[in-house]
Amino acid sequence: MVRARGFTLVEVLVVVVIVGVLAAAVELVATARGDGYALREETERMAAVVRLLADEAVLDNREYGIRLGMHGYEMRAYDNRAGRWIVQPGWAPRQLPQNLEVTLLLEGAPVALSARPDADAAPQIVLSSSAQWTPFSASIKDTSRHGLVYRIDSDGMSELQVQQVSAP
Repeated sequence: MVRARGFTLVEVLVVVVIVGVLAAAVELVATARGDGYALREETERMAAVVRLLADEAVLDNREYGIRLGMHGYEMRAYDNRAGRWIVQPGWAPRQLPQNLEVTLLLEGAPVALSARPDADAAPQIVLSSSAQWTPFSASIKDTSRHGLVYRIDSDGMSELQVQQVSAP
C-alpha cells in the first residue's frame, strides 16, 4: 500500500484554528492598551526629556531649557558666548500627534502657548547646573477623548510626578 504524502484535513484545520487563536490574542493585546496609551507614552517621554536635561545640565555645568508649544516642544541650551538660547544640533523638536494638546502652568498661572514652539523665544522651563529647574505643571490632553489628561508636576527640585488627572 502506498502511503500518501501531505497533511490530512484534520491537521490543516488544527493549524488554522491555532493561527486564528493567536491572531485574536494579538488583537486583544493591541486593543488592551487603549486609546490612552499614546497619551501616556507622550507624557512619559516629555518627563524623561526633562529628567535627561536636568542631569545633563549638572554634568555639563550648563543651562538647558524646554520651550513648549500647544502641539510639541523643543530642547534648548544657553550659549554663554552669544548670550542667547540655541537649539542644539541633534536635538530634534518633538511634534505630538494632532489629537494631543499641551497646557502649561508656571507658578500656578496658565501660560499661553503658540501652536508651535517659537524658535527665537527663551524656554519656559529652565534646567540649571545647580540641579534646580523651573517649577511647572504641564498637562497633555487627548482632544479626541474628552476628559483624558495626563500631567507632569514639578516643584523644581525633587522627582517629577506623572499622573492621570481625569478619566473619560
